[in-house]
Amino acid sequence: MTRREARRHAFQLIFLLPFSGGEVEELAKIKAAYYEFLDEENSRPKGRGADYIDRAFWGVFERLAEIDQVIETFLRDWTADRIHKVDLALMRLAIYEMLCEKDVPYGAAVNEAVELAKEYGADESPAFINGVLGSVARAREAREDLGGAAPKPPQAFEKA
Repeated sequence: MTRREARRHAFQLIFLLPFSGGEVEELAKIKAAYYEFLDEENSRPKGRGADYIDRAFWGVFERLAEIDQVIETFLRDWTADRIHKVDLALMRLAIYEMLCEKDVPYGAAVNEAVELAKEYGADESPAFINGVLGSVARAREAREDLGGAAPKPPQAFEKA
């Protein structure tokens, strides 16, 4: 399974997070039901792909407030509750990758979210997601380039 395929599964599971009521047991049931829905031909995740999906799904769940704070920080004239749920799930996954998946370049996280938005989002989704995530990536890179001395946009950057 490619990282792109694993990312698609992770996105679909992250999209389901708001429907769990925030309960770990319910999330585990949702994840199990999702996997049962897939058959072998539908590329049921295994190995490294499944490991990535688990890290991303549970990582977004555990850091949801922090990730949403990052999103809110970079929105212009918007609030997170106005964002299409597909777009929100894609941004949550990409920001999780920027914060936690050290082997994923920021540009790749942004690009993959934009590509998924073309498939799953509304017409304006790719541009919107690219704008928000591009700003997040630039702020993150600037902070790293200055050895962490750049202005601190959201607290989430300090914890990563």
